Amino acid sequence: MTLARRTLLAGGLAAFAAGVVETQTPPSPAHSDPANSTVSLDDLIRIIGRNDGGVSIRWTDGILTAHIDSVTTPLFRVMSQIFSRHRQRRDGGYDSVVFELAYFADLETRELLENWRNPFTQSTVAVPKTVLGPTPYVITPERIAKRELQYSGGVPFNHRFAIDRSADDLWITEMLDAVMPSPAPGVPGFGFHENFVYQASAADLADRSQTHVAASVQKVNVLGWRPWMLMGNIKGTTMTRAYGRVIDDIRALPETFRRLNAVHGQGLIDQLDGVLRFID
Repeated sequence: MTLARRTLLAGGLAAFAAGVVETQTPPSPAHSDPANSTVSLDDLIRIIGRNDGGVSIRWTDGILTAHIDSVTTPLFRVMSQIFSRHRQRRDGGYDSVVFELAYFADLETRELLENWRNPFTQSTVAVPKTVLGPTPYVITPERIAKRELQYSGGVPFNHRFAIDRSADDLWITEMLDAVMPSPAPGVPGFGFHENFVYQASAADLADRSQTHVAASVQKVNVLGWRPWMLMGNIKGTTMTRAYGRVIDDIRALPETFRRLNAVHGQGLIDQLDGVLRFID
């Protein structure tokens, strides 16, 4: 298991020059649109996952770019799968547990990177395989996700949801941000701000028999340098933009993910029920 994003850390652009993202006071968890009152927390869960305790998968495929002195440089692909389960609580909230398996891949071929040549330092570094979690947290009726400090690197972790709607289009924005302290002497702190925007049909939610409704997702994050990139004293930050879907059948994963999982995800993908356990 690698020293991973939510372990090193697990928003704003003001700190671009420093490579650390400053967190801001979290906004209201819900947009002011009165239509949001018709979207329940159960509806939200059926968009971002399943409301029956079953496993869902959010896959995203996108490009990570470096931003240094106003110059943008594509570096590699980040191909992420977040496996999740949700179950309703007596207080109306939901227990959640997530597990992420991410691959850093070649920009063009999507082949897994074992080593990466840093175009700024000209050094070649080993690329870790990223396994994050399992991470348990609670989504409250107010659409705030709360986790114990032991699951957020020991620092506060801002995680919340907002809802927007226009006619049949429904958007759920999941926002996560934190700034983690330096993990080791000489290694800078690691900050991030990450948004996932899910899009679904309001009409699809009317069918209450559906434990999950079809949803696409767009991902944008702004992060400091990952420690394994060995950027030294270079000032800058990274951004990832990605697209994907939420699915409730692993067989619906894109072929590229299934191929990578067959080689690099053995022992994890086959044991999701054991990995994704709720804390009672």
